[in-house]
Amino acid sequence: MEPLERNTSNSLGAPDVIGLDPQGKVPTPRSLMRTEMTDHDLLRSYVDTRDADSLSTFLCRYEESLLRFVGKLLRDPDVAQDVVQETFLRVARDPKRLLSVESCHNWLLRVARNIGMDHLRKLTRVRRHAPHVATQAASVAAERQRDETSTLEREEERARVRAEIQKLQPRHRELLLLKVQEGKTYREISEITGLSVTYVGYLLHHAMKSLAHRLREKAPGGVS
Repeated sequence: MEPLERNTSNSLGAPDVIGLDPQGKVPTPRSLMRTEMTDHDLLRSYVDTRDADSLSTFLCRYEESLLRFVGKLLRDPDVAQDVVQETFLRVARDPKRLLSVESCHNWLLRVARNIGMDHLRKLTRVRRHAPHVATQAASVAAERQRDETSTLEREEERARVRAEIQKLQPRHRELLLLKVQEGKTYREISEITGLSVTYVGYLLHHAMKSLAHRLREKAPGGVS
């Protein structure tokens, strides 16, 4: 009798060399390799071969960061989702442009920020010519802000700081989000916003003073 061969496959008939991921799919060596590729390597792969999985891997790396930044910048998660999708569409239409940039993350933040600012400008024009709509929008925004504040009050000091950042003027809010939340340097913030490094430092100085004043006002025993 010939010896029985050892079964090295799992119940799905796949070799046990690679385990199942949480969705029940078997990762391939190619998919595992993509997660270790640099941004530029993934984009080059998409440019050269139109490998959609390479593009998807690249976009997934930054989706959460972009949604977080744009969502807090615009204070509207639904619009933020649209802005991020438009940003990704611009990558898909012309991925070659990113091959020459130093930081793909900074490029994505800059594009998403510009699209978001365009949305804010359009919203401002609509409010200027439609006071009734503006009043309703402001009421909804105010109610949403009250709900968010009520939730944030249960968090620790970091949550209180984030809430106060949201109340700053748009320019200060934008710069503090990039500096505090995204951890960008003055030079990187300059590249994303188009402002000079010196002016970024000047604005951040005043933004931090304004934030500190707000925090003192809201502290127990602070001046209201």
